[in-house]
Amino acid sequence: MSLSAEQIAARKGKMTGSRVGALMSGDVAKIDQLYKEFIGEIEPENLDHIWAVRLGACTEQLQLDWLQEQNGVLIVRRGEVVSHPVMEWAACTLDGWIADPLDMPVECKHVGGFEPTEIIIDRYQPQLQWTMMVTGTDSIMLSIIKGASEPMVTEIKRSDEYITQMTERANAFMLCVALRTPPVEVPAIPPPVEALKIINMTGNNAWAVACNDWLATKGQAQVFEDAKKTIKSLVPEDAARAFGHGIKVTRDRRGALHIREED
Repeated sequence: MSLSAEQIAARKGKMTGSRVGALMSGDVAKIDQLYKEFIGEIEPENLDHIWAVRLGACTEQLQLDWLQEQNGVLIVRRGEVVSHPVMEWAACTLDGWIADPLDMPVECKHVGGFEPTEIIIDRYQPQLQWTMMVTGTDSIMLSIIKGASEPMVTEIKRSDEYITQMTERANAFMLCVALRTPPVEVPAIPPPVEALKIINMTGNNAWAVACNDWLATKGQAQVFEDAKKTIKSLVPEDAARAFGHGIKVTRDRRGALHIREED
């Protein structure tokens, strides 16, 4: 279940999600190989002989069907190659697209059952973020089969900062391709952090002290905020300064009021 001839033709000469990861990794050998592929010096690596790739391809449609059946959603645009509306050299190949009301892409992966979920997400973040960039979406659904377990589905959010870094790096790479100038060595850029862990902080003493302080002063803090609003509301609009009972309120040039203790 390799890419079809139509998919290969649509992806030709374009930076796709599966390729951009090399640029973000800073791996000199991978970037050099990618550059040589783009200028036609070598053929793209044939991954058909790699078991993990073949297995993932075989279970991709099964995952999409399962996600559709179990969640009552419609998954369309399977295998569609999408180009960015402005950067014609940027594209992605959709595993599928969850139709209304979610209206977002879905990516399927089949991995071994021994890695933590956050490690798996980190590995595929360049591809996931690139797909969101190309399709203009804020989220992507990631479906992961670990070993032989039922797929686990996680919604990944868009990181504009990371996408900006990817786009800048991809732009520079494509310029190197156009000028036939080998790209320079670049450092790795870490993927955005997905907050997935649930941590019990009961044994952390600093946490305990801060929590006790917060609980003890929560009510006082609300009283403080209410009093501040009341004091400011009592200052006449034509007053530049008001004071009394140990408090002074001053008005700056923009008209904003500032409350302090009297000196």
